Amino acid sequence: MAIVWLVVNVRWLISYRQGQVLEIDEAGYIGMALNDHYAAVRDGVLGWIQAVEAPGIQAPVTPALTSLQYFVTGTSVVASFGVPLLAGLSIILLTHAVANRVAGRPFAWLATALVATMPGVIVEARAYHFGAPAAAVTLAAVYFLIRSEGLTKIKPTIAFGVFVGLMPLTRTMIIAFVPALVLAAFVQAVLAPDRKMRLIRFGVAAVAAVGVAAIWLIPNGAQVYRYLTGFGYGPQSAEYGTEAGIFNPAAWAYRLHLLTLEQYLPHVLFICVGLVVAVFVAIRMLRGGQVKETAKAMVASPLFPPAVLVVEGVTAFVTSKTTGNGFTLPLVPSMTLVALWGLYRVHVRLRKALPVVVAVVSVVALVPQLDLGAPTARLWEAELPLVGRVTITDGRGVPQKFAGLGVESVEPQPVSEEDAKQWVVVADWAAQQIVDRHAIRGVTAFGFRDRIFNTNTVQLAVLRKLGYGVAVPQIRPVEAGNSQPDYERWLTRYQDSISGDASTACLLFTATGLNNEFLPKVDPPAMAAAAAATGFTPVATQPLPNGRLVTLWHRPQPACVPS
Repeated sequence: MAIVWLVVNVRWLISYRQGQVLEIDEAGYIGMALNDHYAAVRDGVLGWIQAVEAPGIQAPVTPALTSLQYFVTGTSVVASFGVPLLAGLSIILLTHAVANRVAGRPFAWLATALVATMPGVIVEARAYHFGAPAAAVTLAAVYFLIRSEGLTKIKPTIAFGVFVGLMPLTRTMIIAFVPALVLAAFVQAVLAPDRKMRLIRFGVAAVAAVGVAAIWLIPNGAQVYRYLTGFGYGPQSAEYGTEAGIFNPAAWAYRLHLLTLEQYLPHVLFICVGLVVAVFVAIRMLRGGQVKETAKAMVASPLFPPAVLVVEGVTAFVTSKTTGNGFTLPLVPSMTLVALWGLYRVHVRLRKALPVVVAVVSVVALVPQLDLGAPTARLWEAELPLVGRVTITDGRGVPQKFAGLGVESVEPQPVSEEDAKQWVVVADWAAQQIVDRHAIRGVTAFGFRDRIFNTNTVQLAVLRKLGYGVAVPQIRPVEAGNSQPDYERWLTRYQDSISGDASTACLLFTATGLNNEFLPKVDPPAMAAAAAATGFTPVATQPLPNGRLVTLWHRPQPACVPS
C-alpha cells in the first residue's frame, strides 16, 4: 500500500507541479531551504548551521532537511517536495505500526487505509508546507511512547523524548500539542507499580526533549513566543476569524467546518461518529467493571497516548483563532485511531461491516486525488446546517486552490503554462529591480499582499539569483492598521525586526486592484498616497497575469546606494 501511495503521488507531482506557481507559504519555506543550502555551499557545515540557527519564527527542520537533499536532487521546485512526500509516507507507516499495537493487524490495515486516503495527508504531502512533517514527527513521538511500554524500555523512551523535542522545531504551532504527550507519559509513569524507575526514565525523556528543542528555541524563543501568542491568541489572530472558546458552540461549528475543508466530508463523518462511539464504549467499560482497575488498564493501554493527544489537541485548536494550513494534520491520525477503535469495539456486527465502510470512504476520497484531468477531480461541495459549506470531494492541489483570479476556482486544471511562466517572469523582474537599484543591503517593502506575487515569491527569485536573501517586509493590516495614516506610519516609524523595517525601505511595491489579495485587503489608492506622502517616487510598472498593475517606488536611503 505504501509503495503504491508513493508512486501515485510522485506521478502527480511530476505531472501537475512542474513549472507551476507556488502558494505564498510554499515560496517562503522553499526560500528558507535554498538559503540554508547556499550557506552550506559557500561556507560548509558551519555556514549551514548558522543559516539553520539564524533568528526567525519559522521551524527549521523541513527546510534544513531539504537543503541537504538538494545536494543529491538539485534545487528544482519539484525536487523540493521530497521531504513533505516522505513525511506523508512516514505518516502511513507509523499509523500502521501504532494501530497494530492498539488492536492487532486487521485493525491496523483498516487504520492505514483510512489515513493513506485522507485528503489532508495527500494534499499536504504534495505541498511544501510543514503540516506533513509535523504530523510525522508527532506520530513518531506517539509510537515511541507506546513502544516504551509505559516508560519501561529506555531506548524507546529516549526516542520519545527526542521526537517530542523535534515537534516545535518541525512546526512552531504544534508546541501546543506537546503538553498532551508529556501528560500521557507522566500519568502512565505515576500510576504504574514501579513508579520510581518510570519517573526516572520520564526525566531522561524530558532531558532529551529539552535538549533537542533548545538547539533552536533558546536563540529564537522570544520571537517564537511573540509569534505564537500573537497569531494564536493575540491581535494577529483576528486575520483567521473571531470564533474561539471551549464553551462557544460557534467555535466548535467553525472548527468542524475547517476540518471538512482539510479532510473532506467522508473522513470527517467517519471520525466524528467514531469519536462519539469511542466515548460511549469507554464509559461502558468503566461501568462494566471496577472503575479504578479499569481506569488503570485504560491508562496503560497503547490507545491512551493518542487519546490524550486528541483531547488536548482539539482543546488547543478550539481555543485559538489561528487556522493555518494543515494545523489539524498532526491530530487526525490519532483521531482516526480512536474513532476506529470505538467502532471496532462497540459491537461485533459492526466490526464485521467495518472493512466495507472503510473501503467506501477510502475509494470516495482517493479517486478524485488520482488525476486532475478526471471528471471526479472537480470540487464537490454541500451545505450543512450549522457547519455551513463543506467539501465532499476535491482533486485539486494547492496551486489550483490558491491561484484563481480573485476567487478560488472550482476547476481542477493547473494554471496555464503561459500564466505560470509569466508569474516567474514578474518575480524575476522584481528581483532584478532590487539588484539594479542597489537595494541588496537595504529594505524593499511590499504595500499589498497578493497570493502569488509577494515578498516570499520575490525573495525566492532573489535567492536563486544571488544565493542569499534580502530584507522584504510586507504590510500586515491587522497589526499595522489599514488606513492611509497607518500606512504612512508603517513606512516611516513602524518597526518590524523579523523581516525588515519598512520605515527604512528604499524600494516599495504597490499594486492596483484587489484581485487575489489576502484578507483583510489593503486599500491600493491609500497605499499609493501614503507612498507619495513619505518620500517615494514611482520609477517602474509591471502588469501581473491576474490583471493587477504593480508599481515600484523609490526613496533615497543610505543603505541603497552603489557600493
